[in-house]
Amino acid sequence: MRTKRTLLNMAYALGSSLLLLLLGLVTRRLLVDNFGTQVTTASQVVSQLFNFFSIAEFGVGSVISYRLYEQIAAKNEEKISKYMSMYKWAYRAVGSVIALLALCGAAALPWIMPDVPLATGYTVYGLNVISTLCSYFLVTRRLMYTCTQQGYRCTQIDFCCNVLTSLAKIAVSMWYPNYVLYFSVSIFFNVCANLLIAWRFKKDFPYVKDVRVTLADFKDLGIFHDLRYYLVHRLSNTIYGSSDTIVTSRMGGSVQTTFLGNYSTISTSATDLGNKVMDSFAAAIGNIVYDKSAAANDHDKQVFWGLDLFSYLFASFVAAAYFCLFQPFMGAWMGERWLLPLSFVLVFCLNEYVGWNHRMLGSYRAVLGHFEQDQWFMVSSAAVNLILSFILFPLFDITGALIATVVAHCIMWAGRVVVVFRRYMAGGLAHYLAAQALHLVTLAACMGGSYALCARMPGGWLGLVPRVLVVLIVPNAINLAVYGWGRDAAYLRSYAQKLAAKLKRKGKAE
Repeated sequence: MRTKRTLLNMAYALGSSLLLLLLGLVTRRLLVDNFGTQVTTASQVVSQLFNFFSIAEFGVGSVISYRLYEQIAAKNEEKISKYMSMYKWAYRAVGSVIALLALCGAAALPWIMPDVPLATGYTVYGLNVISTLCSYFLVTRRLMYTCTQQGYRCTQIDFCCNVLTSLAKIAVSMWYPNYVLYFSVSIFFNVCANLLIAWRFKKDFPYVKDVRVTLADFKDLGIFHDLRYYLVHRLSNTIYGSSDTIVTSRMGGSVQTTFLGNYSTISTSATDLGNKVMDSFAAAIGNIVYDKSAAANDHDKQVFWGLDLFSYLFASFVAAAYFCLFQPFMGAWMGERWLLPLSFVLVFCLNEYVGWNHRMLGSYRAVLGHFEQDQWFMVSSAAVNLILSFILFPLFDITGALIATVVAHCIMWAGRVVVVFRRYMAGGLAHYLAAQALHLVTLAACMGGSYALCARMPGGWLGLVPRVLVVLIVPNAINLAVYGWGRDAAYLRSYAQKLAAKLKRKGKAE
């Protein structure tokens, strides 16, 4: 059942995200061309500001979700209902706090976006307030789908609403270029998606009831203890994800922010695609960690090393793909005048590698809790990110801010390693570090070998075709030769064999 649901989640995620990626490229080009760099910058910066405000969430979703995994595994419907009710009321409180933060944060807009007209900045800001509050008050039912590995049901609804959103934005951009209407479209379809999920939730989980919860319930479950430490994690992750855009807007202006936003549009869509693939495994990780039968025969350890290797394989492929395809694609899509230097792309690839390479380890870390054990890594990460960004931006422009992000990301990674190998994989740290050293060598071979071949290819849209083939073949062939028959790949090989057998049986049945 876990395998089937993981594959369903992955299939729906891949199919929907690929189409949305294409639509996102169209809407981004139309946004820049029809509304200009000032409206585009206002949209980017305000979006990142609300990421900062989201620290008011205190990570309550992650804290409750790792507790919810235990109750789902135990099939305790009473506690499942209680946790979901607590989640709902917690998010209502969070929405109220975010509204207050947004009111206070409005004063910072002229400082952060010095070359964007106040009327434009505050209009986009107000629309984001509405959008964010609608999400927090309506989004809570999604947690149950995630924890039961049924996220594909939400993906189905989101996909339909997101396609309609993109089509409506394209229509507005082409025939009635009004940025208020352009951003209002997103609010409307976001609300529709959450209302449809709420309707579906009652059919899929009839045993989950609204129950009365009190402040004492939160205290009894120790959630305030976890939230106190998780707030540090939330703040650090928010600074990591948002600082580049805000620092660039403040120090580089709207044009440079638009440059960065063009690259971010591609990477955000690709990251969303990758996250949905990885999230398909994340719920399975939660179930395995709390499944005592999996630990009895060391199956859980085999799964960990297999998934960690999968993270590297995915990370090295992504880094090689960006290094070889980013600049040619950007030139064909937006035009040569919108290209950033190759040094930016190289640092960007390293940041993507760091993130994807420990993506599965991060999922284990989130499931394990004990957020106090790496809180100082997260504090250091946030401080280093902000301080280095303002030091390096005057020296290296956007690339400098990204270098600071990579350093901060590595500090976060180190903290997650500490927790996982202390709480779950005791005795495996030396093997992990040795594997990471080998990964760096093969990463250099994947990126260097792919780039050397792609440099011989012609430019333009037609030149992308052979480049894509090189990226599909070279990194994966190198990784297969190095890792395909190793011990860490045992779980991946067995998983692939089971999948092939299922597909074969299905083919015969049809």
